Amino acid sequence: MQFTFPCKRKRCYNKNINFTPFPNCENGDRVQGRFTGLSVEIIDPSQAKSLYDNGCFGKGSKSRGGPASGDEDEVLFLGMEESCFLAFYLDILDITCTTGGIMDFQMFLKLAMDLNERFVENLACYLYLKSKNWVIKSGIKFGGDFLIYKQSPSLYHASFLVIVQVSSDLEYYKSKNLKGVQRVAETSDKDVLLLTVNKPKDIATPKELKETKITETIVRRFNYLTFVQSKQQ
Repeated sequence: MQFTFPCKRKRCYNKNINFTPFPNCENGDRVQGRFTGLSVEIIDPSQAKSLYDNGCFGKGSKSRGGPASGDEDEVLFLGMEESCFLAFYLDILDITCTTGGIMDFQMFLKLAMDLNERFVENLACYLYLKSKNWVIKSGIKFGGDFLIYKQSPSLYHASFLVIVQVSSDLEYYKSKNLKGVQRVAETSDKDVLLLTVNKPKDIATPKELKETKITETIVRRFNYLTFVQSKQQ
């Protein structure tokens, strides 16, 4: 059976939009971010616009997507995984803590794990999906960890609702809970992508996550009509 993932264009699809998966850092300017206790905020309007226009990172504090309200006090909120990616993997973001000092990887990791004990697993999956050029957003409103898009949420609807689980705790998502998440995803024309993580015990540097093993499982109900059509092709 031939597998194709859902990739539905939005009605306002504009082919003239120039999508770039990563921010432009050729001029050497570093983005300045501030840890708020829940996320990292980018205050400078030009830097906020650049991060969202180039890779769709973050969310405007007063807008559904990027900062587009026109208010001078609107900022860009970055999730913890994308903040870590920009700061310690792309190396274009400086994150200051509440005392004003710049955070290193270990300090950031500790604060992130205080917020989410599964942060390392989520970060490993974030990096894995980013390596496949997906645009990644929070999936909390659909009961998952991430939503992933082709190119941009402005152009396409999300293709997958992503669930992260650890190989040592395969009961994290029991079958009845997974069925519920799958039903929610299907109502908005998405598939469920289950990522199982087998990570190293200790993470001291960003590079050590490269040893992480991730297994993909796509959860989809069997559709007899689609099966027959694929056989006829």
